[in-house]
Amino acid sequence: MRKKIRQGKTYFKGTSILLKKCCKISAQNLIKKVDSSGSLRLLFEDRSTLRRTSVASSSGTLRLLFDCASGTSRSVLEALPKPSRRAPEPISNMSRRSLKAEPKGSRRAGEVSPSSDFRLTNFAPTSAFHAIGIEFSSGSHRATPIKTLCGLDENPMKCKNSAGIAQKMVEDFQQVGDARLTYGVESERSVLRFFKSICKAFLFRANTLLALVILVAQRCLNRFLFVADYKRAYRMILTCLFLCLVSMFSLSAQTPRKDSGADGLSSLAALKPGDKIPDAVWNQSLELNYFNGKKKTIKFADLKGKLILLDFWSTGCPSCIEGIPDMELIQQRFKNKVQVVMVNSKRNKDTPERIKKRFKKYKEDFNYTPVLPTILNDTLFTSLFPHNTLPTIGIINPEGEFVLNSYASSITEDIIQDFLKTGVSSRFIEKSEIKNTARINTQPLVDTTGLLFCSVMAGYRENYLGVYPAVSYSKGSSLFQVGNYFLNTCYQLAFPDAFKGVQSSLFVFDDQINKEFIKLIYDFKTTKGQFWYQLYLRDSITQELAFDYFRNALIQRFHVAVERKKGVVAAYALSLDVSRPIWKTKGGMYMNSVDKGNESLIMQNMPLNGVIGFIRSVLDKPVIFEGKSAERIDLRLPGNFLDLSIKEKIAALEQHGIRLTPTQYNGEYPYFYTVSTKHTK
Repeated sequence: MRKKIRQGKTYFKGTSILLKKCCKISAQNLIKKVDSSGSLRLLFEDRSTLRRTSVASSSGTLRLLFDCASGTSRSVLEALPKPSRRAPEPISNMSRRSLKAEPKGSRRAGEVSPSSDFRLTNFAPTSAFHAIGIEFSSGSHRATPIKTLCGLDENPMKCKNSAGIAQKMVEDFQQVGDARLTYGVESERSVLRFFKSICKAFLFRANTLLALVILVAQRCLNRFLFVADYKRAYRMILTCLFLCLVSMFSLSAQTPRKDSGADGLSSLAALKPGDKIPDAVWNQSLELNYFNGKKKTIKFADLKGKLILLDFWSTGCPSCIEGIPDMELIQQRFKNKVQVVMVNSKRNKDTPERIKKRFKKYKEDFNYTPVLPTILNDTLFTSLFPHNTLPTIGIINPEGEFVLNSYASSITEDIIQDFLKTGVSSRFIEKSEIKNTARINTQPLVDTTGLLFCSVMAGYRENYLGVYPAVSYSKGSSLFQVGNYFLNTCYQLAFPDAFKGVQSSLFVFDDQINKEFIKLIYDFKTTKGQFWYQLYLRDSITQELAFDYFRNALIQRFHVAVERKKGVVAAYALSLDVSRPIWKTKGGMYMNSVDKGNESLIMQNMPLNGVIGFIRSVLDKPVIFEGKSAERIDLRLPGNFLDLSIKEKIAALEQHGIRLTPTQYNGEYPYFYTVSTKHTK
């Protein structure tokens, strides 16, 4: 054996590592079975390829079992004799097998297994021997790791054998037997071989990791090239990134940063009625955009001392645009005391092109271009005066205090004039954020907890949109609501047979019905003419029966019922003077500004049926018109028209080419009459 050591024979054959696309690593280790009188178990582990290596004894035979990633193997405890088993202590995160699995009495103090990627794990008791770099004795052991590799798909039991260190060790063991072997200078060569094997192991590990890194890099490049082939997607990604950068660094002219000079503007919160407008807001510069293309920059403080009306609008709100002429009349009427500014919120997403296109249509159809200025892409006033429906009018008094948000219908000349005189805002109808924007799942008017039945008629319910009459069922209960409907509509819903196919100008009222009820029937603008009804029943109910309860609630509230009649009644016959058609419209935006207290009552480009309905509401008898109803009317009446007598009203209308002649009507009509009722619980 010493002779062979001196000859410096190498018992390790080189391992070839081929790095292909799938990075398969294959290696072959040569194993040879020989007989031995003793028994030896060797357990080797390589984290990259080998998991367990068992050397089991057989009668005179040494077997080396190598376990690759694709193979199977016996466990360490299965390879050990029962008397020598101990609870293993983990040495690495890859394996819990170590030399500590050997009985304590068989280990020398202070000796540990070599620290390498593959190591000697366990030895079963055997005859003492001393060989190349490994010292064996009864009760002690040292081991030089032997690197053995198999291909990923190769069965280690089928690896080819060749003359190597395992074979030589067995041959020497048979000659030596139980005698202890010693060595001197020759052991230095074995140490060098041991060091060389460790270096090869590290080199193999480095090559493996490098191959894995190259594979990952190749896959990443392939994915990148795959995406890059789609030019449209590539451009889209670049565009999105560009827009994100722009949105991060672009700032609205009304919402500068904290360090932009508008101290305190970024920390503003929503205002409550009675709060003063902060100085930071007054100092803010505003860009006013006119619909003729002109622009003007002012400081908000320039408007201080006036009643400021902020008209929030959008191009998607037709009633907002139709209400602009009414706001222009307010501006003309109170030129030096009121300032109307239209405000288009940024959340509306109205671009200048969209706004231009919208009003181009109004220019073509009505020859109309608004004269009021507007603020575009607003974020400041939208945050200060929160609202969730349009149109909304934000009101700031001359003292610089926020009054409230109100409905456009409550901004009339009479109410504004009264407010400028008294400073009291009670006539403005406050509009907070609407609670049922979807008009569904509206909270009941009355708390139904513990109730078996309730039928309630109430007035206008603030901050709620109208709710269409329909029965909803939940957990065996029925809920029916008619929400914020005008009284005229309520009666037509409750008495459908009486109004079917009949115009409102033919309504006939009993002499005992008071004038207040008649005013409510023709009130289609204010909240006084709107009402809310609720029916709750802890049981199922049909739609027909629900309307019966609704009808009874109306009668009990107003003591008025209605039925369809046929016969002869006194009326006015309306005709248009075609010899002087001053009533014929000259075009322009539709307007219906006939509120009491106005400087003038104006109806512009209004359908004839609408004009006749207004005339019926101010007269005492039905109005009959047998001509073409497709005509459109321009009518401007004096502000005191509503206070005139019937005779004076007829005379004023005739001056505008509208004649009213007393006559009789023979036909069907809705007849309103009083009913004596008793309230029942």
